[in-house]
Amino acid sequence: MIDMHCHILPGVDDGVKTPEEAEQSLLLFKKNGIDKIIFTPHMNHPSVKTKYEEIIKSFENIKPLAEKTGIDVFLGSELYLTPDYSKYIPILDRFVMIELPTAIYPIYFLDTLFNIELDGYEIILAHAERYKWLYENRSLQKKLKDMNVYFQINTEGTDTAEGKYYIENDYVEFISSDFHGFNKRKEIDFSKYITYENIQKKMSKILGI
Repeated sequence: MIDMHCHILPGVDDGVKTPEEAEQSLLLFKKNGIDKIIFTPHMNHPSVKTKYEEIIKSFENIKPLAEKTGIDVFLGSELYLTPDYSKYIPILDRFVMIELPTAIYPIYFLDTLFNIELDGYEIILAHAERYKWLYENRSLQKKLKDMNVYFQINTEGTDTAEGKYYIENDYVEFISSDFHGFNKRKEIDFSKYITYENIQKKMSKILGI
């Protein structure tokens, strides 16, 4: 199974801080049937400062450890989308995962989205269940789907009204943990990966891994 949104890469953002905690995290995921993980550290976030060079170095350092645990790891990023976004790390050189302000619809959203697609990338909207303005705007949901934007839901988000709505309407292509470390959020409900096995199969087909 695959987790394609997490912050296990140590020492680069607001997620896992040490290689030791990263190893514990990887072992936990492996124990629960996850054998492919895409690291998605924050980039361009207004309150979580990260550096591209540190992300690359951390990934190169942790990759051999991940392979020892029996997990294939890949590197991407979670781009906080703003009109002046710059560097990001595409997932598998094909996908750009974006996050947005949760409270208010960003007026620049569709224009910047279109620019990324013009650069040849497919868009994944991170934790789609968090955006109230999207949940309340059915026409915008349809427009995003017409633009082939993929929706990612957090495991805990599958229990929200928003998450359930997107799943019931077949809008969800990815379910993942958004794991930030053992002391940051609720424990991961790994049963969600099994409950939504159909989405796992969809994830694998889209990502090609």
